[in-house]
Amino acid sequence: MEEIEREAFKRGARIEVNIEEPGFRGSWFTGTVIRTVTKKTRKLFIEYDTLMTDEDSQVRLRESVNVILARPIPPRERVRVFKMSEEVDAFHDDGWWEGVITRVHEGDRYTVYFRPSKEEIEFSGTDLRLHREWVRGDWVPPLEPEGEAAGQDDDMDEDK
Repeated sequence: MEEIEREAFKRGARIEVNIEEPGFRGSWFTGTVIRTVTKKTRKLFIEYDTLMTDEDSQVRLRESVNVILARPIPPRERVRVFKMSEEVDAFHDDGWWEGVITRVHEGDRYTVYFRPSKEEIEFSGTDLRLHREWVRGDWVPPLEPEGEAAGQDDDMDEDK
């Protein structure tokens, strides 16, 4: 086990887990590490914050997950204005779901498209965060749209 994993996934660490079940593709759910990863199993035993053992229960779900499906909680960001086509995570149905901004509305409201479900849902900016990937111990933001990466001004008038 690498040093990065040992630190990020130690007992009591706050993490997010990607659930690979049908209907959950592109989602991340927060939890706490109860037991740490071992070289042999490469699994963590975790307790989720918002997932319960069943629909009518108040008992938080605990399960073993492969360390590949876990990552630390992303760093908090300052409040920001999102742009068309930005990749975001939207807090919905008790977890963070990966999506893309398809419309910018007045009053800090955004429409987000979710590829796996082909749904579009409107959110407040407070329920969104910039999508990032956890790669070899670092948080990597999505690539910027072409005009912005080259330092060009983008004066497009978005649907506000």
